[in-house]
Amino acid sequence: MTNSSKHRDIHWPNTHFLQSVADSSQFPDIDLPQIAVAGHSNVGKSSLMNALFGRKGLVKTSKNPGCTRLLNLFDVDSELLVVDLPGYGYARAPKKEQKRWINMIESYLAHADLKLVLMLLDIRHGPKDSDLQLIEWLNEGGLRWLPIATKADKLSGNQRSKRLKEMTDAMGGMLSPIPTSSFKGTGIDKLRTVIQQETLQQN
Repeated sequence: MTNSSKHRDIHWPNTHFLQSVADSSQFPDIDLPQIAVAGHSNVGKSSLMNALFGRKGLVKTSKNPGCTRLLNLFDVDSELLVVDLPGYGYARAPKKEQKRWINMIESYLAHADLKLVLMLLDIRHGPKDSDLQLIEWLNEGGLRWLPIATKADKLSGNQRSKRLKEMTDAMGGMLSPIPTSSFKGTGIDKLRTVIQQETLQQN
């Protein structure tokens, strides 16, 4: 593969919402590579997915965290199935509801034929205990994951560099987060390229 093809602009013009399901047994019979998007309930997951898809409003955003309560499926240009997982760690949600979300996430991750998990982390705060627990669970399950630092526009250049190093160290030093900004579009093209390389080109 040439460098020009490896770094070409990637667009997914025919991305659309497919359906919401309560567990993986309700998935449609669709033979596409899957990736999952995971993260804390206020990490900016919906905004980043809209930026990634290049479709404003496709993934519903809300000022109130914890609104994603099912597995939301998106068909990306008939090439990829992206699964939006419920945001975890929403303190105002009842404990029973929080446990149900965690069980749903773990059940899906344990049984899905996943190519990659995008692990979203707010660059201002770095990985929280709940993030590190999920990362440990992914490592133990042998699942490939990629850290994504959201809201990079909220920090200056020097602050971003410092936080990215701190985040890398907190996650064991093996993977460095890709800094992104849904507002400014920072890192979105790079993320699309990485997804293309890590998923579609493995088939």
